[in-house]
Amino acid sequence: MRPAHTAGVPPMRPLFFDFPEDAGCAAVDDAFMFGPGLLVAPVLHEGARSRAVYLPAGTMWTDAWTGDILEGGAWVTADAPLERIPLYLRGEARLPIRPDSTASHRMKDR
Repeated sequence: MRPAHTAGVPPMRPLFFDFPEDAGCAAVDDAFMFGPGLLVAPVLHEGARSRAVYLPAGTMWTDAWTGDILEGGAWVTADAPLERIPLYLRGEARLPIRPDSTASHRMKDR
């Protein structure tokens, strides 16, 4: 929240805000960055249990649920059962929601 306060950078923003050089981000209107490190891809269609997610180029992405590391600049199909939203961590980002939170740790074991 500090960048939002000091520089006016919104905490939730479209992908093209953080990846202006990636033309693929301009077409994405159903996913967003939450801060600089977390890509959130909500499921918007009733009954859907998976969805396509564009991972911006120029960095690696880690599936926050499985720990799988993926190359950016590509579309992936994300599993989206009712109990979890597709989340991807940028580069070395971590989810600071519990003490043992690491990119390789499986959140579904909670």
